[in-house]
Amino acid sequence: MASQTQDYYNVLGVRRGASEDEIKRAYRKLAMRHHPDVNKGDSGSEDRFKAINEAYDVLSDPGRRRDYDEFGSDWRYAEQLRSGAGGFFGGGRGSSSGFGNFADFNGGDGGFSFSRLFGFGETSREQAHEAAIEIPLEQAYFGTERTVYLAAHSGNTRPIAVKIPAGITDGGKIRIRPSGTAPVDVRVRIMKHRLFKRTGDDLRVEFSVPLHVPVLGGTARIPTMDGTAELSVPEGTQNGRVFRLAGKGMPQMRGAGKGDLLAKLKVMLPTVLSPEERDLFEQIRELDIHDQEK
Repeated sequence: MASQTQDYYNVLGVRRGASEDEIKRAYRKLAMRHHPDVNKGDSGSEDRFKAINEAYDVLSDPGRRRDYDEFGSDWRYAEQLRSGAGGFFGGGRGSSSGFGNFADFNGGDGGFSFSRLFGFGETSREQAHEAAIEIPLEQAYFGTERTVYLAAHSGNTRPIAVKIPAGITDGGKIRIRPSGTAPVDVRVRIMKHRLFKRTGDDLRVEFSVPLHVPVLGGTARIPTMDGTAELSVPEGTQNGRVFRLAGKGMPQMRGAGKGDLLAKLKVMLPTVLSPEERDLFEQIRELDIHDQEK
């Protein structure tokens, strides 16, 4: 797990007032560059990847980002700090010792929800316990590693690393078998994405083009999970047409390859016309009227 003392903005290389799009672009670029699968042999890539994911988890969520901007490394305890409950746990704002104990008790690791797991070592080894984590779609696309905390009757907690494979589905379950404890079923929930909608291994996205592109033909830039792709739009394309970009969808967990990206074209109609543009549209209208009268 990345250190709580790191500045998340510095980790992603963005300014404090960065927009959601700037944060997302920075995350995608860094996640592709530092993913352990493309940095085999680099022992530090895994830690860098974890730090990048942790920073994105916080800064991509408006509520968490607001807490982080206000309380810094104590953002996880924002509710307690705002209500004045910090002293109850042995320290006020900025007290690492008091809030460290609070974090251990709750198993607090940002960016996901979880179920506290009781009775490890005292229950049947065949009985699986459950935890839940929530990740953005980008992490389901690239794969990631997260941490869950197992709590025993003794009150101690134990961090367990969970590797989440690329292509995991919403509601997908990962069973881990930590040594000395019962198995744990980790349920993965995937957050809704602002641009992409997932259907199985396929992704759906809408893209906008000016009116002249579908009328005369042209090219368009389509957003993808790992950047953009160029698409050729044929002359006379109708509004709402869906283009299939093979291999630009989600990774397939079983078997090689990826799903497809289904991109729906939306025509941007002009809201303000220059005199020249208005004249051209008038000519088009006259031609249409003439054709209808034939």
